[in-house]
Amino acid sequence: MGSFLPISTWLCYRGIMVYQLWVSPTFHFLFVGIGFCLAWGIVGLILWNIGSAIAYSIRTSKRMHQIPCSNCQYFTNDYRLKCSVRPDIALSEQAINCRDFEAPPSLTLDIQDLQRG
Repeated sequence: MGSFLPISTWLCYRGIMVYQLWVSPTFHFLFVGIGFCLAWGIVGLILWNIGSAIAYSIRTSKRMHQIPCSNCQYFTNDYRLKCSVRPDIALSEQAINCRDFEAPPSLTLDIQDLQRG
């Protein structure tokens, strides 16, 4: 019969009692591999979460830039009454396809106006 090593032991390290778990050398590579995979897996999950948060904010930003209220002639630019026609949906996602949207009258002259005048 071979000699048996203790599975665990207490030892004194700099005056502090430390519990040490003894691992067989045949299983040592297994624990190192599992620890390596867990560490990089956690790093991968963190990077995945950061990437998905960035992608979500880009999607939300693109969606919010489709809101036409600030370019509408009925937009008042006043926080008390944002829109004089549809104040309930002004500056929200519901206003993206607002049927009352009208571009403000242009202050520039068209070429056709110059030819007529």
